[in-house]
Amino acid sequence: MLFTLAEMPGAHPDLRSSRLLPWLTALLWLAASAVPARAQEATEEETPAEEPAEGEEAEGVPEEESSEEESVEEVVEEEEEFVEMEEYVPRPTLDPGRLLVAQRRGAVVYAQYCAACHGRRGDGLGAAARFLQVAPRNFTTGVYKWRTTPTGELPTDSDLLRTVRRGVPGTAMPGWDGRLPLRDMWATVQYIKTFSPRFLEGGRMMPIPMPDAVPAFDDEMRQSGRLVYILLSCWTCHGMDGTGNGPASDTLVDDDGNPIVAYDFTQGQMRGGTRPIDIYRTFTSGVNGTPMPSYDEAIVVGRDGYTDFSTFEPVLSREGMQRFRQFVASLPTTEELWALPEQERLAWGIQKRWDLVAYVLSLSSGNTAWRYLWTAPYTTE
Repeated sequence: MLFTLAEMPGAHPDLRSSRLLPWLTALLWLAASAVPARAQEATEEETPAEEPAEGEEAEGVPEEESSEEESVEEVVEEEEEFVEMEEYVPRPTLDPGRLLVAQRRGAVVYAQYCAACHGRRGDGLGAAARFLQVAPRNFTTGVYKWRTTPTGELPTDSDLLRTVRRGVPGTAMPGWDGRLPLRDMWATVQYIKTFSPRFLEGGRMMPIPMPDAVPAFDDEMRQSGRLVYILLSCWTCHGMDGTGNGPASDTLVDDDGNPIVAYDFTQGQMRGGTRPIDIYRTFTSGVNGTPMPSYDEAIVVGRDGYTDFSTFEPVLSREGMQRFRQFVASLPTTEELWALPEQERLAWGIQKRWDLVAYVLSLSSGNTAWRYLWTAPYTTE
């Protein structure tokens, strides 16, 4: 009989929230590494090599494979500016022939490195999936959490590539940067998209504009961010102390009705990325498939949107309530906000989101070792 890690006989009751769990699940993932070989064989059966033409020797097949490898390299070279950047770069759509070349290469890479968890059909039901606390992504739904695009939208290729390169901290999904050639990661992205018909429905995914620079955080921003955190009711799920114990945390479910846990900000490892710009991006785009909303335009709400303070009274001290009321009173009205020139209104929303990022990062300040572990290769921002 097979068990998840949290269900194993003798497992500690706190194993579910243990920070060692990602490492234990990673070991199980490695133990299942023999499975991709079978998945690769199945994939190759589904996409057999072309038969040599009459009169052509079978030894020409390896040369065709070599030619395909070179074609993938050529495609990536043309996309070099795109794949080297982690944010969206407008580009022409690949023609069908070049796209097929990339997908064929991606299918081989996927079968070898991804199918053990995500499944040969991309449904998240790989042989190792049953052992993982955090279920592998089901690619067939076309629902992705970590994106630069608006809530409910598909990710860009850049979004998918960023996740493949960096992995997802706190889960068994490793970062493949430095382990796989960039062209193989990019080709895998093209293959992953074939699992969901949503990518065939047309239209290019356009991202939400991201700031060009990360501000220097100070105590004023953190204090303002705490008030924004309260104002947006982040505490109802994540708790006033950010540990994920808010009053609504026990009622949360994903889009499929499965119970989910509000994120614990004090862990110091954010699944969408722990750099300030990563957290800003998550707050701006929301997390698809979960109750976590987007705070893009939703953050542009004036003081007239907050007239009932009874919800906040049970969780704030008298002094805290006084500061909160003063903060709300200092906000412009919603009408005044939307009367501002567009650039000023956008700048106002950007500042509030950065304040929120500054506060959330301060909640994990005691976990510097974990923050270093997950962000050391990406400390430029």
